[in-house]
Amino acid sequence: MHRSKQLLTVFSVTLLLAACGGGGGGGAAPNAANSGAPTTAADISATIDTSKVKRDLVVGVDNPYYLFHEDILVAQDKGYFKEVGIDTVEIKTIEDPLPALIGGSLDMALYDSDTSIAAAKKSNTGVRFLSVYLGGEANILGVHKGINTAADLKGKTITGGQFNSRNDAILRELLTKNGVVPDQDVKIVSTGGQSNERLQSVIAGVVDGASLQLRHRKVLEREGGKFLFEETRRVPQNGWAANKLLQESPETVTAFLTATLKARQFITNQANKDEVLALMVKHGFDVPPEFADAYSAENAPDYHVADGGFEPADMDKFIQDQIGFKSVPEGTDWRQYTYLVPLWRAQKILGLPFRPALGSV
Repeated sequence: MHRSKQLLTVFSVTLLLAACGGGGGGGAAPNAANSGAPTTAADISATIDTSKVKRDLVVGVDNPYYLFHEDILVAQDKGYFKEVGIDTVEIKTIEDPLPALIGGSLDMALYDSDTSIAAAKKSNTGVRFLSVYLGGEANILGVHKGINTAADLKGKTITGGQFNSRNDAILRELLTKNGVVPDQDVKIVSTGGQSNERLQSVIAGVVDGASLQLRHRKVLEREGGKFLFEETRRVPQNGWAANKLLQESPETVTAFLTATLKARQFITNQANKDEVLALMVKHGFDVPPEFADAYSAENAPDYHVADGGFEPADMDKFIQDQIGFKSVPEGTDWRQYTYLVPLWRAQKILGLPFRPALGSV
């Protein structure tokens, strides 16, 4: 497994920029279900008052892979934070950033959308989901050398991770679509860890196949294996959330999204691949050729979502699926724990279409 050398469990890097700022705000946490939601473009402000922007931020990210850090690092490098009044952004990589977000030691958190929404409901605090970061979901069965067809899977052992997880469920669905009957044609086992650990299990022969990620293709092929089945679908799986910052300084949330989405426009332009990856290496991330080869897929505008938006119908399905997997409490309405005004403002400032469309939520 190739990991960023910056992290084993927790790390932080301070990004120093120059600007001015302030604070302000307060009141009850807003949400997308209230009657005051804007419905026309005229209701959306297209300017940022930098005197109300908090100058120094601390954000939490759960994944050490460069993909989850690049928006912030590019925004720093290009001066986009400076443009909106932010001086510093300190990144803390933490396995689960939500307790710190709820407790107030983090200003924002990048984490699984469903987990953030579930935490907002369970904690009954001001946690609100704000914007999608990854909006594509890769469903991949990677297998070791010698397995070339669905028939070759007969009697083999594979894993989608822990039983009753989303990865386990969508892997079973992928098998069924390709004519393989789960638990009959193949033995499915429950395993802990993340996709990187599953990759190593395939390479080591602990299992014959596993649910993997796009970046694992070249690593697996180098060992003689392959992606036997794969599909990518539209799922708003990961994104930014805020808590106290949204109430104390909503201007800062808009500023942060504006700067990072501007960076994402640069990142998802494939002509900038070499520059982005060179910057990631400069910041200490391990980006071997196998991971660089996955750039076009992982940084496609519909995967690393270029506008930060999503379709409400996709979120409806995702949350309903996660309720079925018991990852989200029964009866959860994601709209009550989602606030989109900062995203819409950032989209307007950057000249992007509103997504979700105004009035659609």
